[in-house]
Amino acid sequence: MRRSIRAAIVVAVSVIALAASSAFAQTGPSEIEQLKQELRRMQERLQKLEQQQPPAPPPSPPASGAATGPTAAPASGAAAAQAPPAPVLAQRPGEREIQLEREHPFEVLGLPKPELGGVRFSGFFVGSANYNSHIQMVPEFAGSIPVSSEPRRTDFRFDQFSFGAFKTFAPWLSAGASIEVERHGHRHSHGFDPDFGCPGSGLCVEQFGAEGIETEVSLHRFNITGIVPIGNGLALSFGRFDTPFGYERHDAALNLTATTSELQRFGRPQSMTGFTVAYQFAPWLDATAWIVNRWENETTEDPLEDNNRDKSFGGRIGFTPLHGAQLLNIGIGGWWGPERDDDSKHERWIIDADVTWSMARLLLAAEVVYGGESGVSFRRRGLPFPAPAARDRDVNWLGLYALAHYDIMPWLGLTFRYGLFNDFDAARTGVAQVLQSFTIAPIVHLSRLIPDLRPLGAAYARTRHPIDWVDVRLEYRLNHSNEPVFSSAKPGVPITSADETAHQVTLQFVVNY
Repeated sequence: MRRSIRAAIVVAVSVIALAASSAFAQTGPSEIEQLKQELRRMQERLQKLEQQQPPAPPPSPPASGAATGPTAAPASGAAAAQAPPAPVLAQRPGEREIQLEREHPFEVLGLPKPELGGVRFSGFFVGSANYNSHIQMVPEFAGSIPVSSEPRRTDFRFDQFSFGAFKTFAPWLSAGASIEVERHGHRHSHGFDPDFGCPGSGLCVEQFGAEGIETEVSLHRFNITGIVPIGNGLALSFGRFDTPFGYERHDAALNLTATTSELQRFGRPQSMTGFTVAYQFAPWLDATAWIVNRWENETTEDPLEDNNRDKSFGGRIGFTPLHGAQLLNIGIGGWWGPERDDDSKHERWIIDADVTWSMARLLLAAEVVYGGESGVSFRRRGLPFPAPAARDRDVNWLGLYALAHYDIMPWLGLTFRYGLFNDFDAARTGVAQVLQSFTIAPIVHLSRLIPDLRPLGAAYARTRHPIDWVDVRLEYRLNHSNEPVFSSAKPGVPITSADETAHQVTLQFVVNY
């Protein structure tokens, strides 16, 4: 009986293995994974049955006068007592085998993965505790600055909630969309005059505006992507995307720090809406190009609809000389287009270069951008950084950041980032200044402490570092400028003096689902 059971299970296991190998070319990753899981369950079942079978009874002692010799079974003084067979664990209706590894945290609680009809649901939410010593002054024509808490106060915040639905229809067709609820505060400075200007010959003094905290619901990301069977596959996409420069992204869940760099805030667009085309020429060479509405940036709070008759164009070429145990990606790209309201004559442009290098425990990332714009005009600025108005000026700026992340332990990492932004002509920050920041952020990957929970299955942009289900980050950021642009004044109060340094502390909680 035991041999029959064993033979039947071995045959079944062989059939499953043969089916998996023969169908490998036609099946997707999910089907292959199911076959592997089924094979593993059959093997575990075989081991259980072998353990449950009773041991074979010993041979009876030879009868008196029976032949003895080298081929005879050894005699025993008494017949061995036979233990009762162990009960067979039959699977009852409604029961299922326990999977030792969970693909999703819901499975830890005994709940199914969040899928319906092949549509996968996912997103993230972010909460934080924040402290600011000062707020950076950004004149209104240059945008605004995020305010995580009022100066010299500690605030608890529920910052972001995102929900998305994603569907793969075929290996060549997929789509996805997400909405985001974000509670944020932004603040700018303006002149003492109520019309945001300064009296012709009088004293001009900057003051903070009285913008309140807002809860904003936005159509965050969207794409429908098709693969045209040309060469290695030409990917055509329509939607709203993260601008594919560098490693940093708008969403906190996609960064290794709680805040973003000056380059991300002031130097380049964060999002874009339109068409993209991408092609992988070889494992070490890829290219992406796009035609989109406009320059979308959180600092200037631009909407996704175009603001003039022309479109913006851009692209990036990526080189990946290392793509084995290490991943090294180097990219160079650019952006060009008229970005001002009802103005199609004056273009804004950038040249961007980025690099990411993922090793066993170490991740290095850097990005540099140089940009310019023609025909720029803005108002006179007052104390504490007085400067005359600009009229039809050609302006330039330079920004960069360098980031290093090291995994001290599987559940503990440490990130350091240095940022610099040189606003030569005051067009991007409102002040001709050299703005720098030094950021250090220990990260606790709480979800890695859950036994047998698989990783999320996604990584930070162009890296091998996995994005975790639950992260806790404690960030300290030192901001410094060569001009007095940091103040702790209340809104509506003239600012006659300010500091060159500000301190910021953020305890951030990020949960992906």
